[in-house]
Amino acid sequence: MAKIITRVWTSRGPTGKKIRHVSYGYDVRIDGRRERTVSTEWTTETQAHEALTNRLKDAEHGKVSKPADATLGALVETYLQYKAEKHNRSLREDRRILNTRLLPAFGAELPARRLTEQLIAQYERRRTGQVSVFTVANELTVLRHMLRLGRRWGYLSQVPEIDMPKKPEGRRRYLDETEIGHLLTACGESRNPYLTAITTLALHTGMRKAEILGLEWARVDLSTSRLTLYKTKSGKPRGIPINRAVYDALVALEPDQARREGLVFTRRGGAAWGQIRSAFTKALERAGIKGFRFHDLRHTAASHLVMRGASLKDVQELLGHSMTQRYAHLSPAHLRGAVDRLDGLARGHMNRHKC
Repeated sequence: MAKIITRVWTSRGPTGKKIRHVSYGYDVRIDGRRERTVSTEWTTETQAHEALTNRLKDAEHGKVSKPADATLGALVETYLQYKAEKHNRSLREDRRILNTRLLPAFGAELPARRLTEQLIAQYERRRTGQVSVFTVANELTVLRHMLRLGRRWGYLSQVPEIDMPKKPEGRRRYLDETEIGHLLTACGESRNPYLTAITTLALHTGMRKAEILGLEWARVDLSTSRLTLYKTKSGKPRGIPINRAVYDALVALEPDQARREGLVFTRRGGAAWGQIRSAFTKALERAGIKGFRFHDLRHTAASHLVMRGASLKDVQELLGHSMTQRYAHLSPAHLRGAVDRLDGLARGHMNRHKC
């Protein structure tokens, strides 16, 4: 089964105005192998149809494998189209990494089959001297995923082996209660009308910034004091009970129940509020807090939950977090309780020796 596919994206022109681009390609199975090709040179469906027809004719004459000169640039086009069709949340970041880092480094015209382990290793060494290990690992993860799909699509016969740099342990920065008080006071002095409420939600629910800014009133049930998130990083819905601080913050945002519709945090006209980076950074400066970022509010919530007796399982369910073990050191009691369950395990052996 063959079909024509469309890729639509935008870029900014010299004046800063957004320009809409459209390119076409095809998706087809040849000899049981899927091929996806998108080209910026195909600006009409007719061109894509012609390319597909020619590809099918080649296959009829025994040219089953994808041309050996398929370029890395063509693979990137196909990969981004694939991610766009899947509505993948990482599409924007993947496009940035591919177009500003990987393609300039290796060359868009490099045949995909000639991207060797040696070239990738050279890239990894060079980037390690420029940016953090996290950044290098993220870039190589995108490359590895694209190459694995590229092999499936026929762009290359085998995937080069990529040695992934070992990431250091995740950040454990969190605020103590005094710092939390100073931060909320500083947020209250901000010109951003939502900063205090957004920070309060982050501190008391552990929600990610994108989850908070994308929160809709339809997902807020104040009668049962519960939020329901459907657009999450894991893709799995998550229910979040809310405490009094969050309840009061939400009611203060819109006291009239009849007007609670659309996004919780909006500009005039209902558009999404946007980012709060500058306002939050200034609040941190006023509060005298250094080495902290908004995402660390999520770590703060998790850390205080554990220190106040919540189990690691509770934290995992509440935050939708797969790395709760990083907070285990804050609650040695849960290990003590587990070990206590083994009391008496060797009681029979000890009694025999006493006799």
